[in-house]
Amino acid sequence: MKNFSPFAIGILMVLIIGSIMLIPIDEILPERYFSSFQVEYISRSLKMFVLFALSAWGIKKIWLKSLSGLSLEYKWTSKWLNLIPAYLFLLGLASFIGSDISSIAISDVLLLLFGCLMVGFAEEFMFRGFLQPLFIQKLILKRNGLFLGILFPALFFGATHLLNLTVNNNVPQVLVQCIYATFIGFFFGVLLLKTNKLVPLAITHGLINFFFLLGTLPGIKVSENIPEDALGTTSLVGQIIEYMVPMLLVLPLFIIGIVVLRKVDKDQVLKKLEL
Repeated sequence: MKNFSPFAIGILMVLIIGSIMLIPIDEILPERYFSSFQVEYISRSLKMFVLFALSAWGIKKIWLKSLSGLSLEYKWTSKWLNLIPAYLFLLGLASFIGSDISSIAISDVLLLLFGCLMVGFAEEFMFRGFLQPLFIQKLILKRNGLFLGILFPALFFGATHLLNLTVNNNVPQVLVQCIYATFIGFFFGVLLLKTNKLVPLAITHGLINFFFLLGTLPGIKVSENIPEDALGTTSLVGQIIEYMVPMLLVLPLFIIGIVVLRKVDKDQVLKKLEL
């Protein structure tokens, strides 16, 4: 598998992800037993488990566990870097401050957490654990090879968010999702090289999704005191701001990733390739 072009493998991955995500699992879940929210997240969790299993199999096949962050040869270093995205946890919590949460079911919270963690593990194992080592192996000896070896998997990660167009016809919004996914994907890629561990990264990814999706839980009653203009729905400027905010929130992670990448020991990366 290591002899194939990582670009071809990346395109194939996107096609596989799209095919799996289009499987209508939700149609076989009886709605009389599950709410629409539960159907959505049970279906998503099952699909993500399949993608996680495929990516774990792929990591095993390419024999680059050290670069994938799954080798016991390297300790978990620079652990504090995993705390940097914690500001996104707080922003996610702040998004529904003042809302009535008394009607939220604990089972839905746990299902959301499990679903988000499955997304975190599936996406990190696919793009950082599997695809990134292939790109690094291919490009590391070229000029700016390490930077490109992290950037290209991040771009593929961002591109997969175009699949959201199957459920969301708001093209500008989806394009912005692709951009901020690329930013955060680049940061995660650098974080993997610097910390040597994939699992903490997957957990961080899952928790970011969880805190930002808390506001979608059934039973939450949004405060009625928020003026309509503040929701960004009454003007073109408001809509543009609404789309741009998520991108600006993760832009610092992209910048930090570039700075931290300068501190990554290239010789250490080459050594991981030899193992």
